[in-house]
Amino acid sequence: MIAPEIKENLFLRLDKLSPDTKAKWGSMNVAQMLAHMNDAFKICLGMKPAVNKSNWFNQYVKFNVALVLPAWPKGEATADEMAQDKQGTSARDFYTELEFLKTMMEVFNERGDSKLKPHPMFGALTKQQWADLFAKHLDHHLKQFGV
Repeated sequence: MIAPEIKENLFLRLDKLSPDTKAKWGSMNVAQMLAHMNDAFKICLGMKPAVNKSNWFNQYVKFNVALVLPAWPKGEATADEMAQDKQGTSARDFYTELEFLKTMMEVFNERGDSKLKPHPMFGALTKQQWADLFAKHLDHHLKQFGV
């Protein structure tokens, strides 16, 4: 579960975004970033299929390093199913993507552990591992857009 205080902080930061917010790095616009994050939640919740390409190194080394790094490297590769220039869902209206992301966070918090699907790179995760990864991932992209 994404802890209430973390979720509240993420929501406050999300609400500082606007359709015109520019990225400090990368090629995604703000609506595409939100669609990218929505794809991550959809994969976890079984709403979007993804190929599990996990291996021992990713599951036991890269995953743990990703959670403890103070900041993620810019431009790190992502799963094709979430990449806006590959199989990622095309961004809709900014406000639709924003509200959908908030809803996805609520749905995730209500979903039972046994209903969660494997991460395309890290494989099977507990609900808390998913929550920690989502918080870190969204924090990375909010920093990308200066909030």
